[in-house]
Amino acid sequence: MLIGIMSDAHDRFQGVKDALKVFSSRGVFMILFAGDMIGSGNCYTFEGLNIPIKLVYGNNDGDRVGLAKEFARMGGEYLGDFGEVEVDGLKIALMHGTEEPLVRAVLASQLYDVLVRGHNHIFEVSSHGRTMLVNPGEIWGHLTGYSTVAILDTTSMEVERVELGRFKTYREIIEG
Repeated sequence: MLIGIMSDAHDRFQGVKDALKVFSSRGVFMILFAGDMIGSGNCYTFEGLNIPIKLVYGNNDGDRVGLAKEFARMGGEYLGDFGEVEVDGLKIALMHGTEEPLVRAVLASQLYDVLVRGHNHIFEVSSHGRTMLVNPGEIWGHLTGYSTVAILDTTSMEVERVELGRFKTYREIIEG
């Protein structure tokens, strides 16, 4: 079973659309979003997708009520600041990762097969005892210069990095 993983859209609608196109074409079973969608208008990109989406809030998500309401209309479910999802026999923790001590504590707990996090915009797949950490990077693309998502295969436990595009970093934009 394939799970699409994304984070840190920062209102880049086209990036969200590109990610959903990849997920749809690959036949993902579920999408996990690790925070910082920003605007509830992003929910419209999910119309007609028919793939369940579980989301958590990020530190830049201001209108939590609006996000939860609008994504619920599209079949999405906000799990709060921290979520637990069971898929294909795996126990998955989902969080934005704003507080690194909390990320480390969840990893140290060894309660989960997978911890999905975002926030730092850096793609990462690493093992911590029995827990695999997956950070899909950023949809936005302007912090690292790359817009990326991840696809987790629950059978092989392999994670694929999918690059959606190369962008100027905000540093490159400022330095002109």
